[in-house]
Amino acid sequence: MVDVLVIGGGNAALCAALTAREAGASVLLLEAAPREWRGGNSQHTRNLRCMHDAPQDVLVESYPEEEFWQDLWRVTDGNTNEALARLVIRTSSQCRDWMRKHGVNFQPPLSGALHVARTNAFFMGGGKALVNAYYRSAETAGRTDSL
Repeated sequence: MVDVLVIGGGNAALCAALTAREAGASVLLLEAAPREWRGGNSQHTRNLRCMHDAPQDVLVESYPEEEFWQDLWRVTDGNTNEALARLVIRTSSQCRDWMRKHGVNFQPPLSGALHVARTNAFFMGGGKALVNAYYRSAETAGRTDSL
């Protein structure tokens, strides 16, 4: 018997499974895709947008909460829940440490990079490396099964 059953093996599912395991739950993650295709659309991601008030290891300059919020408001045409969005924005600054703990590596900012080096932290190896790092961490912490 398991405490938490996670269906799917993309970024959200893996984060949920790892977080539940960290909280002490026994977790079973089920992924229908074969190993080489696991991760769903997460294989195609490459970066994480992060709020930060000063330059950091893989982010240049600053990307404050209000600017992040205005960017989100603009791309959603104002169709977003502000309280939830601001919660996500504020906690985005903590994501990289958690991701690193689970084996995700980030690319240092490149000199002359476009403005995205200020707003986005890029994963080394892209989304496939992200998914593989999370699977390694999940396999170390518990159980993953394929259907």
